[in-house]
Amino acid sequence: MSNDKSYYFLYKLKAGRFACKIKNMKNELLLLPQVENALEFIRNIDVSGHQDEMLAGREFYKAFIPMAGPAEDIHQIEERLISSAGHEIKIRIYRPSDSPSLPVIVYFHGGWFMWGDLDIHDRPLRSLANLSGAIVISVAYRLAPEYAFPNGFNDCYFALNWIAANAGDLGIDAHHIVLAGDSAGGALAAAVAQHSLTEKGPSIFCQVLIYPVTDSSLETASWLEFSEGPVLTLEGGKIAWDLYAPHAEDRKNPKAAPLLSKDFSSLPPTLMILAEYDPLRDEAMQYVQKLRLAGVPVKESLYKGMIHGFFQMGGIIDEGKAAILEVAEFVKQQLSAEIGKQ
Repeated sequence: MSNDKSYYFLYKLKAGRFACKIKNMKNELLLLPQVENALEFIRNIDVSGHQDEMLAGREFYKAFIPMAGPAEDIHQIEERLISSAGHEIKIRIYRPSDSPSLPVIVYFHGGWFMWGDLDIHDRPLRSLANLSGAIVISVAYRLAPEYAFPNGFNDCYFALNWIAANAGDLGIDAHHIVLAGDSAGGALAAAVAQHSLTEKGPSIFCQVLIYPVTDSSLETASWLEFSEGPVLTLEGGKIAWDLYAPHAEDRKNPKAAPLLSKDFSSLPPTLMILAEYDPLRDEAMQYVQKLRLAGVPVKESLYKGMIHGFFQMGGIIDEGKAAILEVAEFVKQQLSAEIGKQ
């Protein structure tokens, strides 16, 4: 890949192109006013002062933070460093109350495997902890291209095991571990759930996948329909996979592309949140189909008129707040259902 490529165009929209409509293969789709406002916010992000293109991309994504709205107060936030094979992984713990033995949501952020940190989803995760009553732990896994596959996956799986092993110290009920993530983080959550089941690791109570990456082929109908956006682009997706999994054999590995797993049985109950105007929509729907064929309980929730990333845009787009609430309610419902069986 030539050095004149701008990494931040993976999300960047050309000025004025999507102000009112999305052009796709079939017709022009009108955007909701709040979605237009979010796209206008994105168009106005300026990182042109950064000479390093990867740094520019990461700063561009970090500029999304205000779209989540104000940061909620929460009972306690704590950061820790956990050591794994000679390096440290930073985690951020959101505690909604001082109640003992709470369920935990282990969260992996999005960003095409190469952008994002603990701050990117800080505001949505504060809300999620408050609404769900669960502890939320966000994991800052290593990013590509400095650390290509499987480094990020390994960090996420290590963090899961560390959290389960230290549940008592953390005030967590190790029997109620939820895995969650959006976009690339959704791929990591799905892959970690699969791997933990196969390797007889920590038991996953349920999982929440928010418009996840599940496949490396980039060949679904929604990738063609929304190849030029909004938000994600096909060209950007190709670059992301080139950087995250530069070896062709790695792209066939279910740890990178969880849709390619040969066995979906015994996976935990799943909430799948989808955005209608998202190139990742169809590969996520394929994942839902495979789960259902394997007998896994799935709740599929398609948000009409929504774009990729809306979960972290709740300060502009009402559906972003609705999605956070839906995740919280799903976790609480799963807990209530278990109590009802006892």
